[in-house]
Amino acid sequence: MFHTWNACCGAATAYLLRRIAYRAGAYAPGLQEQIFHELNTSRDGGTIDKVQRWFDGRVGSLHELGYRLQCRRVATPTPAILDWVKQGKGYRGAMMPTTFKKVHPQPGASGDAPEDMVGHAVGVTIDRLDAKADEELVMIDPWPGVVGGASDRGKLSPALESAHRDKNFHALVYYWAGWS
Repeated sequence: MFHTWNACCGAATAYLLRRIAYRAGAYAPGLQEQIFHELNTSRDGGTIDKVQRWFDGRVGSLHELGYRLQCRRVATPTPAILDWVKQGKGYRGAMMPTTFKKVHPQPGASGDAPEDMVGHAVGVTIDRLDAKADEELVMIDPWPGVVGGASDRGKLSPALESAHRDKNFHALVYYWAGWS
């Protein structure tokens, strides 16, 4: 997971796309890593709009590499998105812009990043937090803050729905379509 406070939308998306491709048996590090790394910049990954434009411009290249990934922009309440991701059994994921301060309410959590400038977003997918545990919904956080044992992978935040509501429930949902 690439940690960034100014390209959270892109970093969460890059993680989700890798994870979905891995689940589908198509992920192989190499040339595609250069493509995914573009999302870790504020130019391509700084907002939901920039990530959507990046995906639209790269979907053909991804398909040529055997990545049968698709993306759809939605404005759907958080519980419905979480249910949709869960039903996909690892072949789906969602990137949801959120309000940083709601997900990380601790004072000073943003570290050196100005809290009002953090373009925060999280990814949600199915994964295992513990190798011996069952798969469950997992939240991917490219800027988890710097206090309280901040982690970039963990259980869903209890404040996720409220933080996502602040962004009018916009999200990009990703899914695998076809065979590699």
